[in-house]
Amino acid sequence: MDANQKYLFGLLLEIDRICKKYDIEYFIYYGSTLGAIRHEGFIPWDDDIDINMTEENYYKWVEACKKELDPSKRLYLDGRLDRDFPGIFGRYIDVESMRLASTFAFWKPVCGQSIDVFYMLELPGDPVKKQKAIDLYFVYDEYSNSSYRHYRSKTPEQIRLYRECLELEKKIGKEKVLEGLEAQIFNKHYDDCDTYIITSARKLGPVSFVPKKFYDTTYMAEFEGHKFPIAGMYAEELTYYYGDDWNIFPEEEKHHTRMSLTGIPCKVYVDEYMRFYDADELKKDRQNTKNIGVEEGYLMYEHLHRAYNKLGQYQKVRIRREFEKHNLSPSAEFDPNDTKTLELYYDIFSNYFTKQLDPSVRYWEVAFDIGDEYLGLALLTLFYYKNDIRRVAKILGLREVNKIKNSGNVALAEKIMTDTRAIKAAMVYKDYQKAKELLAEAKKSYQPTQELIIFDLEARVATAQSADEYASLRDEANELLKTYPDNDRLLKALGDIADNQGDKEGADVYYNRVLDESRDGMLLFDIKKRRG
Repeated sequence: MDANQKYLFGLLLEIDRICKKYDIEYFIYYGSTLGAIRHEGFIPWDDDIDINMTEENYYKWVEACKKELDPSKRLYLDGRLDRDFPGIFGRYIDVESMRLASTFAFWKPVCGQSIDVFYMLELPGDPVKKQKAIDLYFVYDEYSNSSYRHYRSKTPEQIRLYRECLELEKKIGKEKVLEGLEAQIFNKHYDDCDTYIITSARKLGPVSFVPKKFYDTTYMAEFEGHKFPIAGMYAEELTYYYGDDWNIFPEEEKHHTRMSLTGIPCKVYVDEYMRFYDADELKKDRQNTKNIGVEEGYLMYEHLHRAYNKLGQYQKVRIRREFEKHNLSPSAEFDPNDTKTLELYYDIFSNYFTKQLDPSVRYWEVAFDIGDEYLGLALLTLFYYKNDIRRVAKILGLREVNKIKNSGNVALAEKIMTDTRAIKAAMVYKDYQKAKELLAEAKKSYQPTQELIIFDLEARVATAQSADEYASLRDEANELLKTYPDNDRLLKALGDIADNQGDKEGADVYYNRVLDESRDGMLLFDIKKRRG
């Protein structure tokens, strides 16, 4: 840990102590979960810690903080405890330190080192009621403070509710409007609840909704030499938040803020620059700017959806003409072994992939309609020609947001994605028997992708017992390397075969190649664990 991480870790230990004392169940969360599983501690370049809990536990936590915290040293705030706080979620704040370049309320001394505390609200299972609850929550989160939340992505219903709040505010005041919204949102229990909404309420980045079942059980994970609770279904949670390549190190380190200080009380800093501002005028200007931004955001939403839908129509026409040019039929049976046709498909669909997955298109949650016959071929091509579940998942995710039902090869691609995720989760949990069973079922429905072929080999390597089994698996792995040259997982499997048979030198030949060439954090971590 660097100095900043050590400081934050000390705050986490304080939170853990309070939660244990008052029997409060919580989970370390977001990147902290990823760090626990991939590093047994902080992601090396990470600079924050997040925790999460159910709404019931959250209220116990708020009451515990009132009893435990010395306000001259620590504060706990959220949007209901302090109307100026920039979010519904809360922060455990060390006011004896200072954190620069953050979005904390800058007219108050609350910008010290901190840990974000999110909580999970139940959503009804009924789709219509669920959407109403979601709309109400997003509007409340936007209306409740003047910081920018998801103001550029309002749906027609959300903008109607937001305007309604502004009109009602003129009659009864903002506090009464907030109280009315809060009575409809918080402390709600639904017997058919299968989904939580997280109080981060993000529209870009990790999603705001999470399956309730992820948190039905708890796993105690190693984090910097201590045990902390994470979601029992952590592999599924990490896929849900970070995508199917969560185990892969990013090409660039991602930071929240590279500028932070400790040892200087935040009041010193705030008092220094707030000499030049009128806090009331500043807040008023921010709120006016925010309201204008929400309206402009809605206009952008309407305009860009129309524009992007036209772009989707153009893509469909372009793809149809390319198919006609090459005498291809979109209804032709897909052959995973026809490499020449797969290469042609990928060339035809490449422009569609680029446009559909452009960050701005994804931000506005637009799903291009190129026709399910074409899209099915496009998604299967990503699986069998590029071994790319990440792009398949992003495209299917946009269809899900837009409530588009999948059919034909699109439905088959969805099944392959779902099966692959379930098998990967079983492998992460080292439940190799379950992985084998899921693989056997998958083989009955479709030809295995590269990902599943390698999972199959890895599961058998992990459960092999005899010298004959290892010899056969070694031959199989070497044969697969001819098809998938330098594949890091195959090299790791060959190292495991040697290691399991006591051949440490032979294992190191393969392990060293993986350590030198791979960005798969789980592979690297496992090798280091094996070496002690």
